[in-house]
Amino acid sequence: MFRTTQGFAMVAICAGAALVARASDPQAPSINPRQTIALPQPEVASDPAPVEPVISSITLSPDGRHVVTAGDDHQVRVWLRDSQQGLVLATQYGNHSDWVRAAAFRPDGLVLATGGDDRRVRFWDFPEGQSPVVLPGVLVGIRAMAFSPASEQLAVVGFEPQVHIYEGESGRVERELVAPGGDLRTVAFSPNGAQLAAGGREGTVRLWRTADGTVLHDLSAGSHRVSALQYSDDGTSLAVGSDDCKVRLWNPETGSLVTELAAQPGRVMALCFCGPDRLAVGRSTNDIELWDLGSHQIVLRLTGHTGSVAALAFASQDGVLVSGGFDCTIRLWDVQ
Repeated sequence: MFRTTQGFAMVAICAGAALVARASDPQAPSINPRQTIALPQPEVASDPAPVEPVISSITLSPDGRHVVTAGDDHQVRVWLRDSQQGLVLATQYGNHSDWVRAAAFRPDGLVLATGGDDRRVRFWDFPEGQSPVVLPGVLVGIRAMAFSPASEQLAVVGFEPQVHIYEGESGRVERELVAPGGDLRTVAFSPNGAQLAAGGREGTVRLWRTADGTVLHDLSAGSHRVSALQYSDDGTSLAVGSDDCKVRLWNPETGSLVTELAAQPGRVMALCFCGPDRLAVGRSTNDIELWDLGSHQIVLRLTGHTGSVAALAFASQDGVLVSGGFDCTIRLWDVQ
């Protein structure tokens, strides 16, 4: 497992383009987090060595009151957002037997779905979390999942070319869609539910029409692995981040490339829209950048993580960005 040194090998690959971009950009101010929570480390070494609470997934409840984090220690933690104390641990789910890579709330807020290296998708009644339902079908390691906006479907991807579509209420298997490559890392529904996008190792993002599974577009993000993607809130833009250190913005209706943000050091590991015209980018160099998409400039740098930033989520209710990563910390940032 990589910790604070992860991503530095990739700096050399991206450094040339990044230095040119930074030379022409104004120096963006840095801010410190509002709150930092360090997750407890294993107290006793054992054979095999105990796993550490590396964070690979963060998701917010639809009402913004809860934050869910998951990661390498097989735990799913539910945090309550308290206006005075910040994040307060409310409960913990421990039924997974391996790294939990993905978590997603059903938009009605009644179910939390989780999955990871134990190859199982679980539906938890939220917030009680008692006796999770294990969905049918065995996958290779799960890497990402997303619910459709109206809660009808759950899309799940992992180390294979198939996108598994489950019925959002019962959890039964509806269909499988096939994407280029054999290693899918990220998946998302459009805000209106009409499109589904997924990407991975081959560097291509495939878009389908969700009504019938028809392929709409294949977006080429180069030869490097696609690691993160997200639709803007209005659905007019699809942000795609990859291992070539670049973020590309596409028009999902036409499949045309709109713009490519100047490359920065470090692989892109997480993306998160923070309102209609700002995009947060988490990188393997421990950095988070906040881009203004109108000017294509970095307006804030969020510094403090000492390991790769693997997960981001934005609370639109109060303009707080939540981040987590390989340094086993959760951080809250005022970015509004």
